[in-house]
Amino acid sequence: MTPAARLQATIESLSDLEESGNPASHIVSRYLRKRRYIGAKDRSTIRNSAFDIIRDQFHLDLQIRNAGAKPTPRSRALANILIGGNSLDEIALLCTGHRYSPPKLTEPEKIWLLTLTKISKVTAQARPNWVRGNYPSWLEPELWRSFGGDVMSEMVALDSPAPTDLRVNEAKANRKQVLKTLHSQGFKAEPTSFAANGIRLFNRPAITSSEAYRNGLIELQDEGAQLIANLVDVEPGHCVIDFCAGAGGKTLALAPKIGKRGQLIACDTDSARLNKIKPRLKRAGVRHVETRVLTDDDAWLTKAKGTADRVLLDVPCSGTGAWRRDPDARHRLTPTLLANYVVKQQVILDLACHLVRPGGRLIYATCSVLASENKDQIERFLHMWGNFSVSPVGPIWRKTVGANGAPDESMLQLTPKRHGVDGFFLAVLTRTR
Repeated sequence: MTPAARLQATIESLSDLEESGNPASHIVSRYLRKRRYIGAKDRSTIRNSAFDIIRDQFHLDLQIRNAGAKPTPRSRALANILIGGNSLDEIALLCTGHRYSPPKLTEPEKIWLLTLTKISKVTAQARPNWVRGNYPSWLEPELWRSFGGDVMSEMVALDSPAPTDLRVNEAKANRKQVLKTLHSQGFKAEPTSFAANGIRLFNRPAITSSEAYRNGLIELQDEGAQLIANLVDVEPGHCVIDFCAGAGGKTLALAPKIGKRGQLIACDTDSARLNKIKPRLKRAGVRHVETRVLTDDDAWLTKAKGTADRVLLDVPCSGTGAWRRDPDARHRLTPTLLANYVVKQQVILDLACHLVRPGGRLIYATCSVLASENKDQIERFLHMWGNFSVSPVGPIWRKTVGANGAPDESMLQLTPKRHGVDGFFLAVLTRTR
């Protein structure tokens, strides 16, 4: 492909993304799949260009508006290559209007691009915090409530590349064995800092095609998610309900700990999502997990009241803690969407708490760094329900994870800056009566 054709493909994939509102990884991959004539090297260039623009979109949009234009997929792509070092004449040579190339530059485009050449050298420190930190401007008050003066350093870390983490299936292998196998196969890997069964990979290898993955010795799972599963603190014989199991990542992590004498129930309202756990359970060699699709006015919820030793609520949330892995999610999040998540979380908390037996625990978790989804939810819940209290995370961490990194706070906020993992929140609520 010519440089002009690659630019046009980038613009088209960004346009598809804007129209769909779906995750960029799905949209860009779908765009390229439909065009099998595009070679591997060109695919990589187009994909990288699209994601570079997505990651820098707040900055690009600010610059485009300052130059007097409107942010669009085309204007972002043009601004990106101009700021990246191409001249206006070089951009005009790419935009010829010929087949597979972008249409010719219009006179208004030439004017704002020329203006942009004069303002694009603004220093990074002169940009607004929300541009430097790469987050929506409307979210700034929320982030300051969460991080205070550390907001910029936390958000910069949340904008860094995410590592590839694995969880060793302790029912089939141990970490030492798996590391030895991975090293022998040329993978660059090392133990994770906190999770006892965690392995961190480098250089983004194709791990799902490895023999260790196919044989169920490992699962892809961020170290932060592994820590959440550890802090559920299950014991053999426990009755454990993973109430918002999704595709079952944490269910799989809990299964070896509970043993065959216990009861592990994975629930979700979405049958298609929950069904994804079945091949994963088979590959992991796990047979003692019950799956249950929850429905409105589900009679099982009444039957199961007061029976669970542990109820894990990994609730639907904004996903702000996982922005490293889903860079365009920060552009999809809106105040209305966040408000809807908060309401949904409250409903789930108030419903699932009845499943916990006296002395049992309700473990509330999100992949969010926002106080409105985290501490605020716990404070509201404790005000509503007088038969639960917060159990400090520190002692549970020392028991299930170890002394390294044990938190002093009663509730836990993991972040890329502090722990090198995705941004997870956890609170342990014990039913007192």
